[in-house]
Amino acid sequence: MTVICEECGKVYHLDPEKIEKYKGKNIRVRCSECGHVTNLSKLIEEQEAEASKPFGGGAGYGMEAAEEPSREPVEEVPSAPPREERPRAEAVSAARPSGFLGLRGKMMLLFLVIPIILIALTGFFSQQQLNKLATSITEKSTDLVLEEGKEKLMQKARDVAIQCEIFLRNHPDLEREDFNYAPDFSGIAVQSVGETGYSCLIQYPEPERGQDWTIWAHPNPNIIGIDDIDMIRKALGPHFEQFWNVLTRAKGGKETQGFYSWKDPDGKIRDKYMAVAPIALEGKPYLLMTTAYIDEFTKKTDSLKQSAAQMSTNTRNINFGILIGAIIIIGLCITIYGYRITRNIQYLTEAADRISVGDLEAEIEVKAKDEIGSLADAISRMQDSLRFSIERLRRRR
Repeated sequence: MTVICEECGKVYHLDPEKIEKYKGKNIRVRCSECGHVTNLSKLIEEQEAEASKPFGGGAGYGMEAAEEPSREPVEEVPSAPPREERPRAEAVSAARPSGFLGLRGKMMLLFLVIPIILIALTGFFSQQQLNKLATSITEKSTDLVLEEGKEKLMQKARDVAIQCEIFLRNHPDLEREDFNYAPDFSGIAVQSVGETGYSCLIQYPEPERGQDWTIWAHPNPNIIGIDDIDMIRKALGPHFEQFWNVLTRAKGGKETQGFYSWKDPDGKIRDKYMAVAPIALEGKPYLLMTTAYIDEFTKKTDSLKQSAAQMSTNTRNINFGILIGAIIIIGLCITIYGYRITRNIQYLTEAADRISVGDLEAEIEVKAKDEIGSLADAISRMQDSLRFSIERLRRRR
């Protein structure tokens, strides 16, 4: 059997016995000159069909082969016994399955889903750090303001205690029962501290005289001279122990300070802070106490907390809006550009399939100026080369 390379025109004579051995299988041969691959099985079928016609003088390949010198056959691909080749398409082949994700799906995954996840994680952790920073700043600010308020209360107690000491030294005849009713002294012992805080004069117990804790100067005249500690116990209820622990540390004329909870007339429990300083009079067990609500010190930082929380919320909303905007913009870009790319690839795939079945007049119109356009130009050149090769082969026949 004689085979002519469609690309360069080189003629090969093949052993009929070897051809007969692989009859019925799809065999390819490669030209040793130009490397062009010829489907040998189809040529065999064409020659058998030509030989079966009346007055058939053999296939055209055989006619030309008689005039050419014998040449070596091309090696079969692969060099081992010829393998069956996938059937050659006789029409435009169906698109190869795209697998789990097509090109657009992969673009969405790589350029939209993964970046958005990374952006979301970055925004989440940034928001968490911002919240921690805002909380830390406001808590430290509250602690600083509270420390300043505690120091002011303690200093106020010391100052008023010194004033009371000076007054009592100069007025030794003033009885303690008259402390709250002597305007000159009560004006010193009972002073305003902050908005609702105050100072008062109390006496720590004198068991030898049968005297318990007693208030001798206070903004509320109804509790002057009462030494019944059970009254305070009933008023504070479960919060009495806090108050009692702070107060009893002042026995013996010691300075003390601390937090306790106080029940307002409306029943609301609020935290207070008190500072106690001794009045340095020999034989006089008097203490000067200043007290104020804690929220008077921290209300400025409360507004700071609200501002920080609002800023954190606004930042979170802005980040969320940016994330949504990024998803929309990137998604649209990938969808539009990915559609254009896949459309051109599908178009070129269909054109290549048409060329593979012999439709050399298929038009290839791709206006892209990127790699897709270069691929379209390469397919067009291949189409022109095949057309010229076939025309040259026909002229040789």
